[in-house]
Amino acid sequence: MNEEEYTNREQEEYYEQMQEDEKNLVIQLPAVVREFRNSAMEVSHGNGIPAAISFFTILGQITKDFVRIPNGRNIEDSRVHFCWVQTSGTGKSTLWNFVGPVAKRAFELINENSRHPPLVVQEEDEVGLLQDRIYQRKFNTFGVTDYTDSVLIGKYEKNPRFDAEDDNCIEPEYNRRAGILEGSGLAHWDEFEYSGIFKQSQHKEQSIVYLNTLMNSLAGESWIISKALDSMGGKVMNCYSERSVLAMTYPPTNLNTVMAEKGVLQRMLLYVWEVPQFIQHRMRLEQLDKAGTIEEVNQPIEKFAVAFQKLYDLTRERFHDVGGDPLKTMEYSEDFRDVLKLYYNKMNDTLQNSRPDVVKIASNFTTRLMKILIKMSVLCSIASAPSIKDPTKRFIVTGDNVHQASIIMQKCYNTLVAWLEQSLKVRRQSIAENSLEKVFMAIYASMEKITIDEEEGFVNKSIFLKEVVSKAKKSRAQIYRDYDIIRHKFKEVKQGRGFYVKLIRRDEE
Repeated sequence: MNEEEYTNREQEEYYEQMQEDEKNLVIQLPAVVREFRNSAMEVSHGNGIPAAISFFTILGQITKDFVRIPNGRNIEDSRVHFCWVQTSGTGKSTLWNFVGPVAKRAFELINENSRHPPLVVQEEDEVGLLQDRIYQRKFNTFGVTDYTDSVLIGKYEKNPRFDAEDDNCIEPEYNRRAGILEGSGLAHWDEFEYSGIFKQSQHKEQSIVYLNTLMNSLAGESWIISKALDSMGGKVMNCYSERSVLAMTYPPTNLNTVMAEKGVLQRMLLYVWEVPQFIQHRMRLEQLDKAGTIEEVNQPIEKFAVAFQKLYDLTRERFHDVGGDPLKTMEYSEDFRDVLKLYYNKMNDTLQNSRPDVVKIASNFTTRLMKILIKMSVLCSIASAPSIKDPTKRFIVTGDNVHQASIIMQKCYNTLVAWLEQSLKVRRQSIAENSLEKVFMAIYASMEKITIDEEEGFVNKSIFLKEVVSKAKKSRAQIYRDYDIIRHKFKEVKQGRGFYVKLIRRDEE
């Protein structure tokens, strides 16, 4: 077996181990989330984390008017905005073909009962006086393809029925036409790279402002998008967007620059993964195996739409039980904050041996990610409600809910840091230039050896590399890359579920 074949085999084993670890972790998620994730993965293979995040994006949207989350002087809503950055052709659109219809049907079920609270805002009337305006909330999904202001936030159109010469005319001179951002539901970008965030143009330069605004907390008025229309003599057009963003894109070339210089991605739960070539190769082979065949896929759209409606109904009922105060819908257990601190420290530990440029950008995400972790913990509590028989024990956010949410959050954070480690490195220095080969050899020499199949001198590979990480003060991802350079100096064997390495003597090379 040549070196390339060996490397590919180990990469596949490492990936399969990651998949197995993830599978063991997601068992802890609420039952309905697990079922949704598993069903989605039948059509979008390997994308379990994005599938689970999509579930929480929908759940956070349909419960947003019943839940407010206190955080000291700040109050957050339950919405989770999701940006999925992943190699083209690896299942993003396929997953949306499952998530989109579920969301659409769930929204239809909620809209049909017409019991959702309306949106009440104050707007100027025709003579400039503030009046209460009532907008009946309806949930829907739209995809963005046009980025002009009039399409996104709306405009005023001349009313053909208005008669300026008729003093008794009750028709307004202009009719308000809402933009597609206005309303409740999902704002879906299938090609987020063209949104104006990664490459601005004359028609897209306001996209970042609009996105940042609609992602502000729904507590207060900072989420309302306002624009003075020059064509209307400065008349202000308000856009009431209460949507949740679900955006997908391949990794743009300037992704790390956008991360560093613009704040829009920090407001979203970002999952970024450059899919390795061997996995892409496997995906292509799977598609070729299906060429010329018809595959029947039973997508339980109605099942999950009904599940979302049930979660909506339970949350709405709880909201009314506490007097219609969204701040009282959720309660928080004693261990809730302690477990949050635990995972905050875990995030910091992830950056322990990272380079300063990686730490700088990743740290910009930390505060926002902790807010999202709180939201996700709340949503885990809501998702668990149907399985809790005693109604008095529902809607209590516990440390267990934080543990559940952290399964998703830690994965997102780890992939973010790993991607930054790789993309921000301008030039790879060889391990010899950094004198790290001596560190590998010294750590190996200091470790206790074991015998495998009557051959002495083996050490546990995972523990070995962990010791090198600690000694060299570098990230695990970097040490694994450095190890690849001197891999030929070690013999590797698999024993049980672990790998073991032994230094090859010169006379054995």
